[in-house]
Amino acid sequence: MKSLNILILSYRSAPFGGGQGIYVKDLSKSLTDLGHNVTVFSGPPYPDLDINVKLIKSPGLNLFETFSFKDRLNKFVRHKNKSFSDIYEFLSVLAGGFPEMRTFGLRAKKYLFENKYDIVFDNQSISYAMEYIQITNPLIEIIHHPITRDLKYELETNNSLIYSLSRLRWYSFLKMQKKVAPRIKNIVTPSMSSKRDAIEDFNIKENNISVIHNAVDTNIFRPHPEVNKSAYKIITTASADV
Repeated sequence: MKSLNILILSYRSAPFGGGQGIYVKDLSKSLTDLGHNVTVFSGPPYPDLDINVKLIKSPGLNLFETFSFKDRLNKFVRHKNKSFSDIYEFLSVLAGGFPEMRTFGLRAKKYLFENKYDIVFDNQSISYAMEYIQITNPLIEIIHHPITRDLKYELETNNSLIYSLSRLRWYSFLKMQKKVAPRIKNIVTPSMSSKRDAIEDFNIKENNISVIHNAVDTNIFRPHPEVNKSAYKIITTASADV
């Protein structure tokens, strides 16, 4: 099998976030184990990767590390060589938005203007820049689930007008994702349920989206004979915000 140079884009990669740092770590390690050269291009917070995976840090403002206006202002002021993306990110956050996906995409686009890879994975930024990247590099977009569903559930469970308006502002990036997703030619999602939701909410062509199920490492998650089983107990995993 030919060894490929693979880039994984991840707009944020919290080390203990299932769809963020954990997913990126496991994906990059698995591809490396198959003999490929893998690089992760990530915004903060950064992932904890296998020693054989290269990490390129894309230093965004990381404004959601704090909710203090003073701390956010200090982050912005101290950030050197401010770009349009930095200014847009700061102002958008002050206005209640979540611009990280869009600004990360611009930084990734700039990086890929000077660097080419055999395959590029994008971990659900679905940003405008992905349309350009798709032209210059083979792109696979990973959509864990359409975040339109998160917004739907939040609005259904709260009747406050002010809260609803704040949520609509926070999720305003969905307008971008709804425009970009139908134009991406290769999309991967982890379940048939997510595939159906993505087709419905993002107007994706069925032929453009494939299901690759998530899995667990059975070398770790397996029965241990020295551990006694407790009756009537079950472990579940779920999105913490839905």
